[in-house]
Formats: sequence, structure tokens, C-alpha cells
Amino acid sequence: MIIDASREPRLQLDDAEPLAIDSAEVQRDVEHSTLTNIVRDGAAFTLPVGARITLWAGPNVVFVGKAVDEHSVLDLLSTESDDELRGHETI
Repeated sequence: MIIDASREPRLQLDDAEPLAIDSAEVQRDVEHSTLTNIVRDGAAFTLPVGARITLWAGPNVVFVGKAVDEHSVLDLLSTESDDELRGHETI
């Protein structure tokens, strides 16, 4: 699912004020969901690894998770229940 500018996407890092972004992509499957391809001001947005990330579309929260690397976020439910992630990176 691509969240584009028409949905007024904003990205919130931990408890900071949400930032307007151009777009992002949420990939969902049976085991977990991932937020990727975050673009702000026409460029890939770099995330602080380990930060709690919230994606807003207008007034609605559409995704909450933890940044597992500089460009992807694993959904919060998966990060709380999984001991290890792909690449053997532990949260």
C-alpha cells in the first residue's frame, strides 16, 4: 500500500511533532508489516535506528513500529514479540 501526498502523510519519530513526508509504502504479510520507501522533499528519508515511528495519513494513524535500519520500520506488534529479526538484528 502506497501512502502518497493525496493522503497528507506525516511521520512521527518517538514523541516529536509529526513531519510532513512525500510518500511511504506499507508492506503487509501474514507474519509482519514493514514501512519502507519513505520520501521527504524528494529524497529517501533516513530513520534513527531503534526509534518508535508512527505514520499518519491525515488525522489517522496507519502504522506504528520501530526502525530496524535507516530505511525500514517493523510493525510494533512484531518487534515486541520477535526475539530476532532478519539479519539477526535484535531489538
